[in-house]
Amino acid sequence: MEFGLDHTLTTGVISGLRREISSAATGRPIQDVIQTDAAINPGNSGGPLLDSSGSLIGINTAIYSPSGASSGVGFSIPVDTVGGIVDQLVKFGKVTRPILGIKFAPDQSVEQLGVSGVLVLDAPANGPAGKAGLQPTKRDSYGRLILGDIITSVNGKKVTNGSDLYRILDQCKVGETVTVEVLRGDHKEKLPVVLEPKPDES
Repeated sequence: MEFGLDHTLTTGVISGLRREISSAATGRPIQDVIQTDAAINPGNSGGPLLDSSGSLIGINTAIYSPSGASSGVGFSIPVDTVGGIVDQLVKFGKVTRPILGIKFAPDQSVEQLGVSGVLVLDAPANGPAGKAGLQPTKRDSYGRLILGDIITSVNGKKVTNGSDLYRILDQCKVGETVTVEVLRGDHKEKLPVVLEPKPDES
Protein backbone atom coordinates (compact mmCIF):
# COMPACT_ATOMS: atom_id res chain seq x y z
CA MET A 1 0.00 0.00 0.00
CA GLU A 2 1.33 3.42 -0.95
CA PHE A 3 0.16 6.61 0.83
CA GLY A 4 -2.88 4.67 2.05
CA LEU A 5 -3.82 3.72 -1.52
CA ASP A 6 -3.70 0.10 -2.60
CA HIS A 7 -3.37 -1.38 -6.09
CA THR A 8 -0.83 1.20 -7.29
CA LEU A 9 1.87 0.53 -9.87
CA THR A 10 4.99 2.51 -10.72
CA THR A 11 7.19 1.97 -13.75
CA GLY A 12 10.85 2.42 -14.56
CA VAL A 13 13.93 0.74 -15.94
CA ILE A 14 16.55 -1.56 -14.44
CA SER A 15 19.54 0.75 -14.16
CA GLY A 16 22.03 -1.60 -12.52
CA LEU A 17 22.64 -5.20 -11.46
CA ARG A 18 24.79 -6.85 -8.78
CA ARG A 19 24.79 -3.74 -6.60
CA GLU A 20 25.57 -3.90 -2.89
CA ILE A 21 23.75 -1.95 -0.19
CA SER A 22 23.89 -2.00 3.61
CA SER A 23 20.96 -3.20 5.69
CA ALA A 24 19.42 -0.27 7.57
CA ALA A 25 18.62 -2.60 10.47
CA THR A 26 21.93 -4.44 10.93
CA GLY A 27 24.50 -2.72 8.73
CA ARG A 28 25.21 -6.06 7.05
CA PRO A 29 25.88 -5.89 3.32
CA ILE A 30 23.10 -7.07 0.98
CA GLN A 31 24.65 -8.35 -2.22
CA ASP A 32 23.58 -8.67 -5.84
CA VAL A 33 20.61 -6.30 -5.57
CA ILE A 34 18.79 -4.91 -8.59
CA GLN A 35 18.84 -1.13 -9.05
CA THR A 36 15.80 0.53 -10.59
CA ASP A 37 14.51 4.04 -11.12
CA ALA A 38 10.90 2.90 -10.59
CA ALA A 39 9.49 4.86 -7.64
CA ILE A 40 9.57 2.88 -4.39
CA ASN A 41 7.55 4.76 -1.80
CA PRO A 42 6.91 4.04 1.88
CA GLY A 43 4.79 0.91 2.00
CA ASN A 44 6.21 -0.51 -1.25
CA SER A 45 8.94 -2.53 0.50
CA GLY A 46 8.13 -6.21 0.24
CA GLY A 47 6.19 -5.62 -2.97
CA PRO A 48 7.08 -7.28 -6.25
CA LEU A 49 9.38 -5.93 -8.96
CA LEU A 50 7.96 -7.21 -12.25
CA ASP A 51 9.38 -7.28 -15.76
CA SER A 52 7.37 -6.06 -18.77
CA SER A 53 5.71 -9.47 -19.18
CA GLY A 54 4.55 -9.54 -15.55
CA SER A 55 7.10 -12.08 -14.27
CA LEU A 56 8.48 -11.60 -10.77
CA ILE A 57 12.16 -10.58 -10.88
CA GLY A 58 12.66 -9.14 -7.39
CA ILE A 59 11.25 -7.93 -4.08
CA ASN A 60 11.44 -4.18 -3.44
CA THR A 61 13.50 -3.50 -0.36
CA ALA A 62 15.08 -0.03 -0.18
CA ILE A 63 15.46 3.39 -1.70
CA TYR A 64 18.36 5.78 -1.83
CA SER A 65 17.06 9.32 -2.05
CA PRO A 66 18.84 12.52 -1.01
CA SER A 67 15.46 14.19 -0.46
CA GLY A 68 13.77 11.22 1.24
CA ALA A 69 11.09 11.20 -1.47
CA SER A 70 10.56 8.52 -4.07
CA SER A 71 12.65 10.44 -6.59
CA GLY A 72 15.81 8.42 -6.22
CA VAL A 73 17.20 4.97 -6.84
CA GLY A 74 15.32 1.89 -5.69
CA PHE A 75 16.75 -1.51 -4.83
CA SER A 76 15.22 -4.97 -5.04
CA ILE A 77 16.36 -8.37 -3.85
CA PRO A 78 16.62 -10.73 -6.87
CA VAL A 79 14.01 -13.49 -7.08
CA ASP A 80 16.76 -16.17 -7.01
CA THR A 81 17.91 -14.90 -3.59
CA VAL A 82 14.33 -14.66 -2.36
CA GLY A 83 13.72 -18.26 -3.45
CA GLY A 84 16.20 -19.66 -0.90
CA ILE A 85 14.71 -17.52 1.86
CA VAL A 86 11.14 -18.56 1.00
CA ASP A 87 12.18 -22.23 1.11
CA GLN A 88 13.48 -21.70 4.67
CA LEU A 89 10.34 -19.81 5.69
CA VAL A 90 8.07 -22.57 4.37
CA LYS A 91 10.18 -25.34 5.92
CA PHE A 92 11.09 -23.81 9.30
CA GLY A 93 8.83 -20.76 9.66
CA LYS A 94 11.90 -18.52 9.91
CA VAL A 95 15.19 -17.70 8.21
CA THR A 96 18.27 -19.19 9.85
CA ARG A 97 21.57 -17.43 9.23
CA PRO A 98 24.89 -18.99 10.19
CA ILE A 99 27.13 -17.20 12.68
CA LEU A 100 30.68 -17.57 13.98
CA GLY A 101 29.55 -16.35 17.39
CA ILE A 102 32.02 -13.49 17.81
CA LYS A 103 31.99 -9.79 18.53
CA PHE A 104 34.55 -7.93 16.46
CA ALA A 105 36.22 -4.54 16.53
CA PRO A 106 35.19 -1.70 14.20
CA ASP A 107 37.16 -1.76 10.95
CA GLN A 108 38.84 1.57 11.77
CA SER A 109 40.37 0.10 14.94
CA VAL A 110 42.02 -2.71 12.99
CA GLU A 111 43.29 -0.29 10.33
CA GLN A 112 44.97 1.75 13.07
CA LEU A 113 46.88 -1.36 14.11
CA GLY A 114 48.28 -1.55 10.57
CA VAL A 115 46.83 -4.99 9.87
CA SER A 116 44.09 -6.30 7.60
CA GLY A 117 41.31 -8.52 8.89
CA VAL A 118 38.66 -8.79 11.60
CA LEU A 119 39.85 -8.46 15.21
CA VAL A 120 37.99 -10.80 17.58
CA LEU A 121 36.90 -8.88 20.69
CA ASP A 122 34.83 -11.68 22.21
CA ALA A 123 34.31 -15.37 21.44
CA PRO A 124 32.07 -16.89 24.13
CA ALA A 125 33.14 -20.40 25.08
CA ASN A 126 29.70 -21.85 24.24
CA GLY A 127 29.65 -20.28 20.73
CA PRO A 128 31.03 -21.74 17.49
CA ALA A 129 34.27 -19.70 17.51
CA GLY A 130 34.85 -20.25 21.23
CA LYS A 131 34.41 -24.02 20.86
CA ALA A 132 36.91 -23.97 17.97
CA GLY A 133 39.49 -22.12 20.08
CA LEU A 134 39.45 -18.60 18.64
CA GLN A 135 41.08 -16.20 21.09
CA PRO A 136 39.27 -13.03 22.22
CA THR A 137 40.89 -9.72 23.08
CA LYS A 138 41.55 -9.39 26.82
CA ARG A 139 43.61 -7.57 29.43
CA ASP A 140 46.49 -9.01 31.42
CA SER A 141 46.92 -8.64 35.20
CA TYR A 142 48.51 -5.20 34.65
CA GLY A 143 45.55 -3.98 32.59
CA ARG A 144 47.43 -4.10 29.30
CA LEU A 145 45.43 -5.01 26.20
CA ILE A 146 46.25 -8.39 24.64
CA LEU A 147 44.88 -8.56 21.12
CA GLY A 148 42.71 -11.49 20.18
CA ASP A 149 42.87 -13.42 16.91
CA ILE A 150 42.60 -11.45 13.69
CA ILE A 151 40.53 -13.32 11.10
CA THR A 152 42.26 -13.02 7.72
CA SER A 153 40.31 -15.57 5.65
CA VAL A 154 37.39 -18.00 5.75
CA ASN A 155 37.47 -21.04 3.45
CA GLY A 156 40.41 -19.46 1.62
CA LYS A 157 38.48 -16.26 0.87
CA LYS A 158 40.28 -13.14 2.05
CA VAL A 159 38.72 -11.18 4.92
CA THR A 160 39.84 -7.55 5.17
CA ASN A 161 36.87 -6.15 7.12
CA GLY A 162 33.51 -6.97 8.70
CA SER A 163 31.63 -6.67 5.41
CA ASP A 164 33.87 -9.33 3.85
CA LEU A 165 33.13 -11.66 6.75
CA TYR A 166 29.36 -11.15 6.44
CA ARG A 167 29.52 -11.72 2.67
CA ILE A 168 31.29 -15.05 3.10
CA LEU A 169 29.03 -16.23 5.93
CA ASP A 170 25.91 -15.36 3.91
CA GLN A 171 27.03 -17.98 1.36
CA CYS A 172 27.35 -20.67 4.06
CA LYS A 173 24.78 -22.83 5.81
CA VAL A 174 24.08 -23.62 9.47
CA GLY A 175 25.99 -26.78 10.43
CA GLU A 176 28.68 -26.24 7.78
CA THR A 177 32.32 -26.48 8.88
CA VAL A 178 34.42 -23.57 7.66
CA THR A 179 38.18 -23.09 7.87
CA VAL A 180 38.98 -19.84 9.64
CA GLU A 181 42.53 -18.54 9.21
CA VAL A 182 43.67 -16.19 11.95
CA LEU A 183 46.71 -14.11 12.73
CA ARG A 184 47.61 -14.96 16.33
CA GLY A 185 50.50 -12.87 17.56
CA ASP A 186 53.14 -13.24 14.86
CA HIS A 187 51.94 -16.48 13.29
CA LYS A 188 48.92 -17.76 11.36
CA GLU A 189 46.68 -20.64 12.34
CA LYS A 190 43.80 -22.43 10.62
CA LEU A 191 40.86 -23.51 12.76
CA PRO A 192 37.77 -25.51 11.72
CA VAL A 193 34.58 -23.87 12.98
CA VAL A 194 31.10 -25.42 12.81
CA LEU A 195 28.64 -22.62 12.02
CA GLU A 196 25.56 -22.37 14.22
CA PRO A 197 22.29 -20.45 13.95
CA LYS A 198 21.80 -17.25 15.93
CA PRO A 199 20.69 -18.20 19.48
CA ASP A 200 17.19 -16.75 18.93
CA GLU A 201 16.88 -18.76 15.71
CA SER A 202 17.74 -22.23 17.06
